[in-house]
Amino acid sequence: MAKNKEKILTAALKLFNEEGFVNVRLQHIADEALVSVGNLAYHYANKEAIIQALYETVTQRQGELLAEYRIVPLFDNLNYLFLHTYQLQEAYIFFYLDTLEIIRAYPRIGEIHRTHIQSQISQLKLMLDFNTARGALITEPSEGAFEQLAHQIWMAMDFWRTQHAIRSTAPATESLYCDSIWHLLIPYFTAMGKQEYIQMRQMPYQFFF
Repeated sequence: MAKNKEKILTAALKLFNEEGFVNVRLQHIADEALVSVGNLAYHYANKEAIIQALYETVTQRQGELLAEYRIVPLFDNLNYLFLHTYQLQEAYIFFYLDTLEIIRAYPRIGEIHRTHIQSQISQLKLMLDFNTARGALITEPSEGAFEQLAHQIWMAMDFWRTQHAIRSTAPATESLYCDSIWHLLIPYFTAMGKQEYIQMRQMPYQFFF
């Protein structure tokens, strides 16, 4: 039973990533998984249930990434977070390209996702506060500036692939993704932060807290 559920989710993820979730029907998933539609429906009553299961995997893995970096979010740890977030999105690209359509179609998933977004933004704000306290970032230039910056970083992280797909035919890369996020932070570097960033780009650490 567990094997069939895994086969169904693997097949669904492959098709959603390749075709977009709106273009995939349960029959397509069943055919890809080599199971009957009845067998598929036994495990997942509808497409929403499948997307919910895939979404739970994404948020679990995102939570694990945040847990790894948030204890001591030095620049090397942040770069690790950005890099592995890109890789996670690559594996579940349909969700990031089709976010609006998914939450329109399935409001319950939308409610859960909004709560998750706020948690992400709060964690990013804590990262900014930590790096300000240790002298790598300047003091918040105006009240609420870092709250807005945390929001902008979240947008860059979650929607970079969408905007890249719209405006460019060139392949998306980890380097382009990470650079787009770091460039939001660079204007807030202190002299110490600039030096640490240069060193991090030249010789990234292989050990992370």
